[in-house]
This record gives sequence, C-alpha cells and structure tokens, in this order.
Amino acid sequence: MRPMLATPADPERGLPADGERWAYEVKWDGMRVLADIAAGDLALRSRTGRDVLVAFPEFEPLAQAHPDVLLDGEIVVLSNGIPSFAALAERMHVREGRRAAALAAKAPATFIAFDALRMYGVDLTTRAWQERREALERLGPSGDAWQLSPVYADRDSLVAATVEQGLEGVVAKRRTSRYHPGVRSPDWVKLAHKHVQTCVVGGWRPEVSAAGGPSDRIGALLLGVWEGGTLEPGEDEAGAGRRLRFAGRVGSGLMAAGPQADLVRLLRPLRRETSPFDAAVPREDAATARWVEPQVVVEVRHLGRTEGGRLRQPVFRGIRDDVEPDEVRDE
Repeated sequence: MRPMLATPADPERGLPADGERWAYEVKWDGMRVLADIAAGDLALRSRTGRDVLVAFPEFEPLAQAHPDVLLDGEIVVLSNGIPSFAALAERMHVREGRRAAALAAKAPATFIAFDALRMYGVDLTTRAWQERREALERLGPSGDAWQLSPVYADRDSLVAATVEQGLEGVVAKRRTSRYHPGVRSPDWVKLAHKHVQTCVVGGWRPEVSAAGGPSDRIGALLLGVWEGGTLEPGEDEAGAGRRLRFAGRVGSGLMAAGPQADLVRLLRPLRRETSPFDAAVPREDAATARWVEPQVVVEVRHLGRTEGGRLRQPVFRGIRDDVEPDEVRDE
C-alpha cells in the first residue's frame, strides 16, 4: 500500500476554512512512512515501498506496541524542538546497522502518527477520517515509540502559529473523507510556508579544480520536473505525453562529504550521452555537463520561480529516495 497524498492549496484561496467539515494538522518536515505492526513484527515502509527500519533502529520497540495496526505518519528529527530535514537526510540512506545505531544515539528520530489504516485485522481505509482519527486516539501513543500529531479546528490560528514557529506548513483534511492509497486527493489540502520542490536530476557539472580543470567532485546538479501524463509500465516518455522540463541548476549545499559521496555513487551508473530534458538546456548551464537518466530524486529549497519556470536561488536539502522519480511534479 502507498500513502494517500495531499494536493497543494490554491495560491489565492488558501486552505478550506470550515472547522466543522475540515480538520487541520501541522505539515511535518520529515519522511512519510507506513508503520505495519503485526504479530510482533514491524515493517517501516517509505513512499516507494522500501523498508527503512534498518536506518531507524529506535523504532524497533514499535513491533511490541500493539498486536495488529497499520499507522500512517512521518519520521522527523527534531533540532531545538523544530523538525530538521538536514539532520533527517543524514539518516535516510543508511543501510548499515552499526552506523544507524550511532546516528540514532546522536540524533534520535520521532515517529508522528496521524492516521490508522488497519486495526486488529479490520481495514479502516473505507471509513471516514473522523472515525479513523478517533480510533487512533483510542489506541494512544506508546511511550517514546511514537506520538500523535495534534489536530486543530481553527485554521487561521494554526497557520499563524506554524509561521511564527518556523514549521513547514499546515494540512487540511476533510472529516468525512475515506483513505485513498496512493492517490493525491483533494480531500487533503496542504499549505506550505516554505518554497520546497522535489526534482529529478538530469545531469551534473563537475566542480572546477584548483588547476582550473574539472575535478571528481560534483559542483552542480541540473534539475528537472515532469510535465504531462503519468508513465505506465512498458510505456515510453513520448507515449505518455510526458516531458522533462529543465527547472534550474543547484550548487549550494552540495559541498559536504556525505551528499557528495551519495550523489557520485548514485549518478555515475546512470550516465547517458544525450540530455534527458525535452528542450535544449541553456549553454551557461549545460557547459561541461554529464547527462544522466532521470532516476535520482533530490529536494531543494528556493525563493520562487522565474516566468520560465526556473527555480530562484535553489539550495540542495538532500536526496529523496523515498519518492519515486515518476511522481515529481511542480509543487
């Protein structure tokens, strides 16, 4: 099962404003997961279906928290009480148990649950959000293993509070809505306070060495966003009516050793001879570019978009291997 997703709020109208028909939650700056607990076992699956429990050993006690439950929620790493995506990004890609344990001790993660999809063998996805939420609240948090995401009825107060506290945003959920796995539904509407965009990497430019030539390090990523139809299994890009639009170049935030090593490891096997973008990339961006298959997803923060759709002053935040490349669209 894949998690249900929210649609962006209308830029002019914002979030729905009826607290009787809609509920409001904080939009957490973390990693979306489904926690499947059954008979003493726990699977912690990302949006791509990958089990990420090895990266977060502090959640192993969840396996004993309840006999049978499927929870939807977000993994966050808090810094001064505020979710830090940078701290989370350091942990998301860990595959080795000893390193994961060391990082968990240094920067422990928190699982914030906001929906219950199955409980004691009963499928709750066809039930209304209000009923699922009440079931989740009766279940209650289990010590330090997980927390409940608070729910609010006053949209404006929550929007103001989340802006003041530097949180990512607010999500409105229709109280009568059922859960639609894998669907970006208008029954959930998100309002982001920060300009954040997931992009696929279509190429990279090497950093200039001290001698003036290209080095082995990545100096900038060439970013793309899919436009058009959804690609079906066995269908090519043209058949789906899709095109990869060039969204800009990012170099800020790439200098740390961790992101460098991860990006080199992921991108080098994807080399191709031609650009994957639908239109010619501007010469100033394409110079020295190494083109790659658009299979690696990254997240950037930016200051808005130009009239041509390019991101203004993007800053690299991290690799998002919990997001399928085909899902990347303008946000």
